Amino acid sequence: MNNRQYSPLTRNALSYTWQQLAQRVGIDFSKKDTTGFEPLNIKVYYSHLDNVKTNVPSIIVVPTTDIVWHDLLNCSSNSLTWVSTNQVVPSGIKLPFDDKTPVLLWGKGYTENHKPFVELRDDKTVVFYADIIATIFFMLSRWEETVVGIRDEHERFPATASVAYKQGFLDRPIVDEYALILREWIRVLLPTWTPKSHQFTVKLSHDIDHLARFSSIKAGFRNLAGDIIKRRNISQTRQTVVDLWWQQFNLALTPQMQGIKKLAEFSEQNGMQSTFYFMATDPSPYDKGYDLTSSVIRYCIKELLKNGHEIGFHPGYYTFNNPEQLAKEKSRLNIALRKTQYGGRQHYLRFQVPNTWRHWEQIGLSYDSTMGYAEYEGFRCGTCHPFQPFDVIKNRILNVTEIPLIVMDVTLKQYRHLSPQEGYLRIITLAQRCKNVGGTFTLLWHNTSFDDNWKPWINMYKLVLPYLAIL
Repeated sequence: MNNRQYSPLTRNALSYTWQQLAQRVGIDFSKKDTTGFEPLNIKVYYSHLDNVKTNVPSIIVVPTTDIVWHDLLNCSSNSLTWVSTNQVVPSGIKLPFDDKTPVLLWGKGYTENHKPFVELRDDKTVVFYADIIATIFFMLSRWEETVVGIRDEHERFPATASVAYKQGFLDRPIVDEYALILREWIRVLLPTWTPKSHQFTVKLSHDIDHLARFSSIKAGFRNLAGDIIKRRNISQTRQTVVDLWWQQFNLALTPQMQGIKKLAEFSEQNGMQSTFYFMATDPSPYDKGYDLTSSVIRYCIKELLKNGHEIGFHPGYYTFNNPEQLAKEKSRLNIALRKTQYGGRQHYLRFQVPNTWRHWEQIGLSYDSTMGYAEYEGFRCGTCHPFQPFDVIKNRILNVTEIPLIVMDVTLKQYRHLSPQEGYLRIITLAQRCKNVGGTFTLLWHNTSFDDNWKPWINMYKLVLPYLAIL
C-alpha cells in the first residue's frame, strides 16, 4: 500500500471518534451503542452526500481524501483557513468562545470557496463540509507522532514538529470546541433535548523529582570538595554543608521536602486538593532517586493522604520504552502505598505514541497525565477532557485514561523564558478555555521550584490559585 494514500480512520477508529464526540456533546449513551448518537434517534454518517439517503434528522460529515492526512503534515505554517464563530453555528447562537475556528481538513471536493463549514439543509440534515471526524481522530490518536520522525534530545516528539504548533492552534482545545459547535446544531434538530453538562475541574499536580539536593551523601561530599577546591565559593560551601546535614540527619527540612509541604498548604488554603507523583527509581544521570521506605517519606505520604491529597506514580527516566523497568518501579510504589490502582506521569514527559499508553495499560495503571509538551503549553491532544486513547497501530481502544497536561511551570520559565506576569496570563487564559468547554485544567508545579531563582514564580503561583479556585 502506498503510505501517502493511507488513512488511519478504520471502522474501529470511526466508531471511537463518534463516541468521543458524543461524550463531549453531552449524550448519555451505553457501551453497546456504536456511535453514541443512538439515544437521540439521530442518524450520523461519515460519507459523501451522494451516498446518503435519509428521511430522518441526520448529521453528515463529508470525509476528506486519504492523501490529505499526509499533506496536512507538510503544509506551510499558518496556511489553514479560519472561520468566524458566527459561520459555524446556527444564526443567533453564541458559543462560550468567540475565537475563529481552524479547519484542518475539508471534505473531498469542498473548500471554503465552495461550501461553508456546516449548513442545515431543507430535509433536516446537518452537513459538515469541514471534516470534523478526521480532525478529531487526528488530534486524539496522536497519529502524526507515529508518522513524523522528529525527536528532541530526550526522544520526545517536540511541540514545534506538530501541526497544532505550526498552524497556530496549540493553545485551543479544538476537539472540544468542535463538539460544542455540533451540540448547537443538534439543538436545532431536537429543540427539547437537554445535553448532559460537563463540570469544569482544576487538577493541581506535582512531580516529586527530588527530595534532597544530592543523589547520595558521597555525591554531596564530591560537590563540597568542588566548592572548596575548584570554585572556592564560601557561601556555596556553607549551603552545601547545610544541605548535606539536612539530607543525612533531618530529611524533613530539605527545601525539596519543605516544597511538598508548602504546595499542599497552598492548595488547602484555597479549598483545593493536589496530586503528588512520587518516584520509585534508582539514582541515575537523570534521576536523583530516593528511598520510599524512609520513615520521613512514609510520614509525608501519610499526611498528604490524610489531608485529602492524591498520591500517584512518577516513573524514572529509563522507564521510557522499557516496560520491565516500568513494572519494577510500580511494584515498589505498590508496596509503599499498599495499593495497586493509581495514575501518574512520565519523568521528563518522555512519551512515545502509542507504546507508552500500552505499557501503562499492561501494568494496570489507571491513568496517564503526560500528554503535554515540555517546551510549549497548550493542548497536545486538542482536548482538556480525560479520554481513553486509541492505538493506531493495533486498531483498538486502550484501557487507560489520558488526563492531558495543559501547563507546566518549567515550560513557562525555562523553555519559554516568560516573566511571572506573562506566565500568570498564560495560566488563566488556558484555564478559561478549559472552563469554556467544561474540561479539566491540569497544572504541573514541581516541589523543587522553591529556590531563590523561583521566588517570583512561587509568588505568582500563590496568586493564581485563588483565581483557579473560583473559576
